[in-house]
Amino acid sequence: MEISKEILEKLGVKEVAATKVADNKHEALKIEREHELKMMAQGVARFHKSVEKAKSRTNKKNKPRETTESVTIYGQQLVQTGLEPMSKAINNYYCNAVNGEARKLSTEIILLTKCIPIKDLKHENQDRWDGISFIVLKAVLDSITVGSTQNKSVIKIASAIEDEARLGYFKEQNSKQYNQTKEWLKQTKKKNYRHNRRVFRHSMNRHDLEWKGFSQEDKVKLGKLLLELLIIHTGFVQYSNKRKGVKILKYVQVTPKTLDWIDKKKFSAEVLKPIKLPMIVEPQNWTQNPYNGGYYIKQLRPPELSATVGELNNQNAKTEEENNAL
Repeated sequence: MEISKEILEKLGVKEVAATKVADNKHEALKIEREHELKMMAQGVARFHKSVEKAKSRTNKKNKPRETTESVTIYGQQLVQTGLEPMSKAINNYYCNAVNGEARKLSTEIILLTKCIPIKDLKHENQDRWDGISFIVLKAVLDSITVGSTQNKSVIKIASAIEDEARLGYFKEQNSKQYNQTKEWLKQTKKKNYRHNRRVFRHSMNRHDLEWKGFSQEDKVKLGKLLLELLIIHTGFVQYSNKRKGVKILKYVQVTPKTLDWIDKKKFSAEVLKPIKLPMIVEPQNWTQNPYNGGYYIKQLRPPELSATVGELNNQNAKTEEENNAL
């Protein structure tokens, strides 16, 4: 497995760091350098494998599964970037509607009020909608580069919001049992969303807590509203039409600007987590210079030890610049 020349040039990796060694150790250093480059190459391969797994619509047994791009490194940053504008958009929409400027959309407002604690409805802080914004962003970003039909995206958003409203109702009606169920799920260490949802539903039924849920029509209205707010106020995705036979379907797809940012993010992130293995030769001495010890390729050393304060500041500035580019 080899690391591409393009990545090596990007990292500035050319030769083993200069160090005084005996003549009989030069060959060992050459082998060590190749060993360390393989660590980086394996890390790059692991990164792309995790991205492809998140984008895959089937599991190892070739059974259908939901894509999970929101957990990738680019998906997580998009969620963080989109949280504030999304919460602000929902809050403005809600406040305008409550003030009588959007009475015809009262169905969506009624559904939204079921999704957050009643006490949070009394103030106008946009942070109260962060939970809803996160759910919407995650639902859409899970398939940001592979695309999804509008109908599927709308229902996925609304169903996730409905689950949040159900849990809110459970917590308000029987907080003790809700906390016990939540704690039990933590101990099981299962991260399967569907499993957790079934457990909460079972617990509610055992304690005679009836949840009527949202009608299909209400789901469509709420999901479509939240999707349109995301499109308008984040610019991450857009609508596009695709012909399938005699039908023309509306899809939710990533915008060219966002796709370009994702490609750049993947390129810069793929070398950040090499698979670190034991060294073949003795590590460089830490006592002579606290920033040059350990691995011979600088990019394999812990950032907090191998980088100067100036380099870390430059890295933080680069991250901030990437966020602004969105």
